[in-house]
Amino acid sequence: MKKEILLFGWIAGLIACNPIEEGYLSSNIYYPKNPLAVSQGTTVFSEALATDNSTSPLHVELLDIRNVQTGQREPKWYGESEVAFWLDEVNPLVDTTWDQVLAKYSRKPYPIFQVNPVGGRLEFTEGTKDIPVGEYEIDVKVTNVRGSIVLKNACTIVLGEIADFMGAGGDYDLWNTSNSSGRPEPKITSRELTGADLEAFKAKLSAAGETFNADYGYMVLKVLDNYGNAFDWSGGTDPFTGGEIRRRTDADVGTYENRSPWQPMIYTADAMIGTFRLVPFPLVEARSSSNTRISCYRIIPSATNKGVDIYLRFSWEILRMGVFEITYQLLGADDTGVVQRL
Repeated sequence: MKKEILLFGWIAGLIACNPIEEGYLSSNIYYPKNPLAVSQGTTVFSEALATDNSTSPLHVELLDIRNVQTGQREPKWYGESEVAFWLDEVNPLVDTTWDQVLAKYSRKPYPIFQVNPVGGRLEFTEGTKDIPVGEYEIDVKVTNVRGSIVLKNACTIVLGEIADFMGAGGDYDLWNTSNSSGRPEPKITSRELTGADLEAFKAKLSAAGETFNADYGYMVLKVLDNYGNAFDWSGGTDPFTGGEIRRRTDADVGTYENRSPWQPMIYTADAMIGTFRLVPFPLVEARSSSNTRISCYRIIPSATNKGVDIYLRFSWEILRMGVFEITYQLLGADDTGVVQRL
């Protein structure tokens, strides 16, 4: 009995001298996506740190960000830039004027890059457009109730050139095979118009009775047949009385007209030209419950050798200001043979 009492007292004394530490902080904390690719001038959020069951909450602090090639800190990452903020959702059915849209839009200084202190998410804003492309490494400090750990080279950021488009793509099909699993993809090319090409575009606008505005961005959308002949937009895109390319009769599908209704489209013999004052363009999604980021049109039956509607779907957004020409060339069809403009 005396031995048991002595043993109990010894254990109690040992516990008193060595209190149980609270919480758990793993040495295996990491970013799930590493390296992380980011394009200049875009808003990007990484995943939070994978914590390996470490006790929450975790506080994460940025210690350093270095250029991998030089090993030196890049001070531009620590600056601020004016960033766009939307105060409320834009609804083109309610916000029918540009002033109503701008009332929901604001720009204010915001960090170009930061590490979210709760969970460690990496947050990039459009201010990265002024940071040199390249690879960068970051060190972070992670702290919880148990203590702290420093993660050297926690993530490599691969900063690429500024992006012009997001989701650049699209497809097309004949109306009577629209449920097929093999919708063909057009040959898509895009370029920013500068120099002589930009001057030619300005002349094109002038010939259409429009004046070029250097504060605006412009989309120049062309659709070509298999042989490079451009379809005619000059009649407009009214579903029933338009030109060779028209809006579909479905009321809820997206078009550039209903996704950016504040500036009228310009229709010419070889292109539809859209003007925009803010990016991204188009500014809002379509009202459809599906495919809300797709703009849909059709080539009318009398315009091609196919004799049926050809449904077009455009699924890209312009991410920065400029004059961009996008060309969709239809190389084939769901059945046999090519698409040829009559």
